[in-house]
Amino acid sequence: MTSSHARQDPFERTRAGTLKNLFERDLEYQWQLDLYKKLWGKDLGQSKPGNKRSVRIVVRRWPRAPNGTIISQLPEGFTTPSSTHLWGERFLDFFYLSRGTDWSAVHNQLISTSSRLSAWMKANGETEYAKDELMWAETEEPPRLRVAADIMEILNARDLLIMMGSCGVSLRDDESDIAADDDLKSSIPFDYQNYPDPWPLVPFSSNPTTLQSPIPFHLLPETLIVHDPFRLLHATSVEAQDVDWPSVDDITHKYSLNLTADSIKETIAQDRAKIEENMKNAAPVVVATVFNRSDEPHSADSTARSVPGDAYKVTVPPPPPPPLSVPEAHLFLSPAHSVGVGNHSCVYRVEWDLPRSVFSKPKICITCVEEAARKIIHETVTGTGDGSSTCSNGTLKLQEKRTPSLAFAFSKFDFDYAELEKSRVQLDENLLHKLEDDNKIIYIDYTGSVSTIHVDTVPWYDPASTMPPPCSHLAQSSVSGSLPGSPPPTAQVSVVAKLSLPGDAHLEREAVNYQRFGTQFSQHWTGYTLARPIRNPTPMGAITPIFYGFYSKEGASDKYFSSILLLEDCGKPIEPLKLDIDDRQECAALVLRLHYHGWTQGSFWPRNILMQHGDHADFPLMKSAKDRRFRLIDFGRAKCLKDAQETDRVQGGDSRADDWDRQRFDEQSIIGHALDFQDYFL
Repeated sequence: MTSSHARQDPFERTRAGTLKNLFERDLEYQWQLDLYKKLWGKDLGQSKPGNKRSVRIVVRRWPRAPNGTIISQLPEGFTTPSSTHLWGERFLDFFYLSRGTDWSAVHNQLISTSSRLSAWMKANGETEYAKDELMWAETEEPPRLRVAADIMEILNARDLLIMMGSCGVSLRDDESDIAADDDLKSSIPFDYQNYPDPWPLVPFSSNPTTLQSPIPFHLLPETLIVHDPFRLLHATSVEAQDVDWPSVDDITHKYSLNLTADSIKETIAQDRAKIEENMKNAAPVVVATVFNRSDEPHSADSTARSVPGDAYKVTVPPPPPPPLSVPEAHLFLSPAHSVGVGNHSCVYRVEWDLPRSVFSKPKICITCVEEAARKIIHETVTGTGDGSSTCSNGTLKLQEKRTPSLAFAFSKFDFDYAELEKSRVQLDENLLHKLEDDNKIIYIDYTGSVSTIHVDTVPWYDPASTMPPPCSHLAQSSVSGSLPGSPPPTAQVSVVAKLSLPGDAHLEREAVNYQRFGTQFSQHWTGYTLARPIRNPTPMGAITPIFYGFYSKEGASDKYFSSILLLEDCGKPIEPLKLDIDDRQECAALVLRLHYHGWTQGSFWPRNILMQHGDHADFPLMKSAKDRRFRLIDFGRAKCLKDAQETDRVQGGDSRADDWDRQRFDEQSIIGHALDFQDYFL
């Protein structure tokens, strides 16, 4: 593998990494375009400087038995909550196949995935005709949730910059009455007057990180103190301008969390009940398994024979319980950070100050735990501790596992798969590729009983707190290392606030729809999905931004104050003509996946698809402009199929469901024209 492949888009690492033999030839995958033209007679274009195209195409065929059973229905395979029924870990997990044995019949041809096809073939006795494909299917990993980069690590790195004076402007320069005495430093959230130096900062002076991690619904702040010295909450047109925050008098308003969807209320109640139940039944947590050899190590033959040894489960006290709720957070609005104004709303990039406990997850140092456990084992085995000497009651053996090398052929519909084994060696070399997966796993095979060791001398570390401080191992593994001082109990992040123009109901409907979406549409998963009528797989990125709450002003007022919808900042509207085929198909798939799960967007247009550079799983300094990520927005007119079906059930007939289906087809036809790739639909 060459060094040029070291930095790869997370969605594409499989192409140039695991399957390096196949893709070493061209990092931009021009080979796919050439192969597609050779097989299907369709020219998808050339890779051009400035507008490179790397088309994800289905090129593999699943061979069928000459007299095989006609496939009427395939079993379920791997899926995710936001995919269609076709999901594959790699785009080479998608196959063309025939329902019967006649490839010439167009209606017999379909596309499916490794997991579904392997299950059907095993159940119907066709394992002899697709040995390589079945071996390939066995290597497929199930879908995994792709989480964002650790927000606490990002915040700690930013804290270090602030403490060094290279990030943010301190309000202490302008407000001499803020206490600087160490004895007066406050650990109470939002006690700004007593925050440690140099906090608090001038709002918007530190360019806070964009929040891309979800906040559990039960931890959405119940009260929002909105700082609005420029009176933006009236949702009137305000031109973007440079503002000097310390020079104006702050104006604050109190807003309350307004969650109305029954599904969200049920989720919150269940999450809190689960936390309380876990607190009542808190038990030691298993954090590691330690193996101990009973004889002298033999490095030369350690993988060739079994040796006597013991295995120990290591437990620690349960971690501190997470918070049940977040009473308060602060929001800062500025006209200098306007994102845009539409027909129904205006949008601002805002600074959100939240208790660090919202993001923090307690950690325990496994290295320290293992050291303490081995000390206990040594004292027990040698009889120097409280326990008595014990004898070995098991055996250990190092094992090695490799994924087998596979071979498969690209070919046309008329290829005689019954002759596959005989003719494989005679195939055109351009159509035969050997895939080598160089993953090697070394593990310990243990036979025997397992004892338990409890370690209670290693404390849990809370990244949101300064006590106890992290051990040297945790500090060294942190992005920022040990901080030279104490950060405040709250941290600023950047999100988007959507305000409604007076007399418009779109924002409230959109907030309800986001609540009904739950978390499934804003999750990122590994792998690809195929969203018909697109014929090619697209990455399993999130469909929508993350929902961070809907807030309404408390108390009556003679003036209009907009409600506030808080969302993840997902970038800027796309320009379709500047996107390659992959990108445009990925954008279209967002809408088609929404359709698959029973929703229409209601007002599809390219401006309602946002693009940002950099993957959410990468730390800010590691984000690459080559990694383009897309998200669908604006759901004030979105419609749910279940609502239409329920209305038809109550009122009789099926007119509402038919209307929903017509809207789905209308959106589908608009996609191809708006994104300029209608020829790529089936």
